[in-house]
Amino acid sequence: MPFEFTCPYCHHRTKVDDKYAGQTGPCVSCGKKVSMPRYNERGILVFDQAATTPSKSDKPASEKNPVPFLVAAACVFTAVGTLIGVFFFAWPSIQKRAIVAAQNRDIDNMKQIAKALNEYADRYGTYPPPVVTDAAGKPLYSWRVLVLPFMGYESLYSNFRLDQPFDSPNNLEQMQRMPAEFASPSSDAAIGNQTNYVLITGSGTLFPPEGPLSPRNLDDPTLLLVETRHGMASWTEPGDIDISRGLRPGTRPLQDLGGLFKDSFTAVSVSGEGFRIPMTVPTSVLDSLVSPNGGEKVDTSEFQ
Repeated sequence: MPFEFTCPYCHHRTKVDDKYAGQTGPCVSCGKKVSMPRYNERGILVFDQAATTPSKSDKPASEKNPVPFLVAAACVFTAVGTLIGVFFFAWPSIQKRAIVAAQNRDIDNMKQIAKALNEYADRYGTYPPPVVTDAAGKPLYSWRVLVLPFMGYESLYSNFRLDQPFDSPNNLEQMQRMPAEFASPSSDAAIGNQTNYVLITGSGTLFPPEGPLSPRNLDDPTLLLVETRHGMASWTEPGDIDISRGLRPGTRPLQDLGGLFKDSFTAVSVSGEGFRIPMTVPTSVLDSLVSPNGGEKVDTSEFQ
């Protein structure tokens, strides 16, 4: 009659016909070579030790010699731990480089705008007025519209109605075509066609109430453009930082310098030099950087 056999390798149980007693063959489950029990002289099934114990060559590598396996595992965990440790200690440096790269993109944008402002001044003798008004003095639109031809946006400029305010039906349509240079890549200003780069206006600046100055014969450096958080309806709307309301680094849109980064803000001078200025900059240094003819000497090497 059939007898029950359990494979010593995969532990699969199966019924085996008597005629296979004492024979050797592959297990029906795992395929490994196994020996069936045999009948002794008294007709009792007996198992040879070799038949019931897997050979050393059939054991997993981890069971053959656990020491190398454990050493390899330890090496893997050590390597992973080392990488985590290196990343942990390197993270501040990685983060700092990412911020510098983001600020460099802001500076590149402002340099292009500053170049257009200077080309406008070369042609017309002074910088553009921060706000264009009609004959009655009503604000119409921002200086950003006037520099479009100097930035390569002649078609956009020609489609803009210069005798209408920024929110007229025609000019609202042009607003949707905002040049990418006006918005910081580090903000969502572009979604709303808003800007992050502004002038500093008011008495004692490049843009006093009596009219904009010329870039000639100015103290060097004098800030021309600064970064701020967006907060206007659009880039065509009149709006810059008015020094009469106080000038300081902070997070208030269109009132404070900066707000896109925690520790510093970006700016570009009349000569097109880019700066990363700490939010802790002394008020006296900031006043000197804004003043076009104060005669102050400012060491900006640490801002570059």
